[in-house]
Amino acid sequence: MSFRTRQRRARDLLFACGVVTAGESRFLIAGAIRNDIDLKKVMTTDHNPQVSIIVPARNEEANLAACLESLVVQTGIPYEIIVVDDDSTDRTADIARSFAQPWGAVIASPDEDARGSTNRAAADALVRPRPANSSPDEEFSRPRVTVISAPPLPDNWTGKNNAMSAGAKVANTEANWLLFTDADTVHQPGSLARAIAEAGEHGAALLSYSPAQEVHGFWEKAVMPVIFAELATTYPPQAVNDPTSPIAAANGQYLMISRGAYHAVGGHTTIAADLLEDVALARLVKRSGRKIFFRYGGDAVRTHMYRSFAQLREGWTKNLALLFPRPRALALLRMAEFLLIVGNLIAAIWAKLSGRPNLALQTVLLTIILSGWFAMRIRKAHFPALSSLAAVIGLPVFSYLLAKAVRLRRTGAVMWKGRNYPPA
Repeated sequence: MSFRTRQRRARDLLFACGVVTAGESRFLIAGAIRNDIDLKKVMTTDHNPQVSIIVPARNEEANLAACLESLVVQTGIPYEIIVVDDDSTDRTADIARSFAQPWGAVIASPDEDARGSTNRAAADALVRPRPANSSPDEEFSRPRVTVISAPPLPDNWTGKNNAMSAGAKVANTEANWLLFTDADTVHQPGSLARAIAEAGEHGAALLSYSPAQEVHGFWEKAVMPVIFAELATTYPPQAVNDPTSPIAAANGQYLMISRGAYHAVGGHTTIAADLLEDVALARLVKRSGRKIFFRYGGDAVRTHMYRSFAQLREGWTKNLALLFPRPRALALLRMAEFLLIVGNLIAAIWAKLSGRPNLALQTVLLTIILSGWFAMRIRKAHFPALSSLAAVIGLPVFSYLLAKAVRLRRTGAVMWKGRNYPPA
């Protein structure tokens, strides 16, 4: 059979199966034919996924590729991936669509001559290459990746809730679980299957991991441990996981919920305007009598949330005031803690230099005690030792961010990724 005949039959098969439109069907998956890949196999994989992974993405071109690369290689369980482009103005949608193409697929439209015949050299250049260390069987064991655009943002909805709700609506109805995960996450090999097993082991309707947090710049290293230590204190996993405790929490960077529980509590429609959608969804699930399992999940997923202080400030002032029951009092408490630690250290140095050994000893001991209490709390955040040391400097910055978040919530000036959100 000639190459052109095989090309035409493959094109017809793809069109008939709905993989491409009539206009797109003329652009053959030429590489698949040359590699003797059975195109029917493309149509039969990923049926009946156990998990639908939903990735909302708004202007995530710096992060999305790494996230999807870590997701498409998960093993041990059938699943699909749905990327929801939330009105991005960068290359987010293009990156997502590149993962929706199988190896050997034409990822752009080659030029045609006047007779409508595809130039073979042009088509070859546009074929998505398959990695040298992979096989056709490995390729077609990959999950189906679907890319959709979020619908227009309704009134009283946040952009992320709108995107996640849209993804849940198109998820395969055979999937038992929905995993909502952020575009800046990177997932460890086999973590998806382990998460399903862990949810079953604990009888949980909602499982959430708090990812390992990558920190690179000074301000990230100073501020992030303070915030996550405070979160660990306010939402201790043992209390979150206790059905008799009213405390509920989840981390939206990795939130997996059973389809039944999601629809029973109303999904994201119920919390459409909530900027703290992960905790809000967890509260709904726990109040419904279903079980939550929440823990630090550095063995499963990691993330680099912010790449500059400006991003860190915008991101945390969006919802920091919503995370704590008395944010202004907490801001004052942490500022006082910083002043006590630093003030006693300065007093100890001054007493030593001025020849007052008793006062120096007393202030040194007090500094050690205060620093010890602080270190014990920071250890709960699971950050490297260097970041934990820098966290003392992060105390006043945390107080500033918390106070700013309170003010923005009151004035209705909360901005996130180009959108303004009114006060709750």
